[in-house]
Amino acid sequence: MKRQVLRKRISSISFFLFPATFVYFSPYVIVDASAKGIICGSFFMFILLFVGSLFFGRAFCSWACPLGGAQEILSPLKKKFAIKGRIIKWFIWVPWVISIIIVAMRRGGYQEINPIFRTNHGFSLGSIYTAIAYMCVLFVLLTAQFIVGKRSFCRHICWIAPFMILGNKIRILLKTPSLKLAKTDSPCINCKTCTKNCLMGLDVENMIMTNKMEDSECILCGNCADVCNKGCIKLKFQ
Repeated sequence: MKRQVLRKRISSISFFLFPATFVYFSPYVIVDASAKGIICGSFFMFILLFVGSLFFGRAFCSWACPLGGAQEILSPLKKKFAIKGRIIKWFIWVPWVISIIIVAMRRGGYQEINPIFRTNHGFSLGSIYTAIAYMCVLFVLLTAQFIVGKRSFCRHICWIAPFMILGNKIRILLKTPSLKLAKTDSPCINCKTCTKNCLMGLDVENMIMTNKMEDSECILCGNCADVCNKGCIKLKFQ
């Protein structure tokens, strides 16, 4: 369980640093910058997360995402998992990405690189408007967590996850070495402990029984592997 302690500490630190990094994850700032022909910090961030997912899947979501860290902190207060709805986030992501492309094309493409665009010398909360946007994001996260269910922001709203889902699918297609869950030779006793402890509410037991350990909603936290008394699951790079 040392791995889970480390993971929770890293994700919690990421959340407490969110006031400094907020702009670099902002879905609005990249649109605003693209409309001005500027490649901003969030542009690089989303590209980095996509490339990283080719080797680490969605591990960022459980290990380093500030919003994931916030939900981790709130998880003891809400035991119920969010309703399923994997497609919802795509109705947010697709129009958003299209809007980025359109405004960039209308501007005539990108002419400038400014990684600290819309920041105060690199620090995110440099104006009252950014602070308000920050509080709105936290309000949406809190509302989703308590009304819809545990990790509902990850499941339904997150505009970052699709980058990593696409990267992960490309990784599977290319069969490149990456971080992943793997079934061991130890027999599963169907205790459902893995399923009960999955942060995303996945049916991990069924994944083991069918030997289909890949799932686009798996965030590779390794919790299922750590709670399995029989050692049926491993989180490894292969």
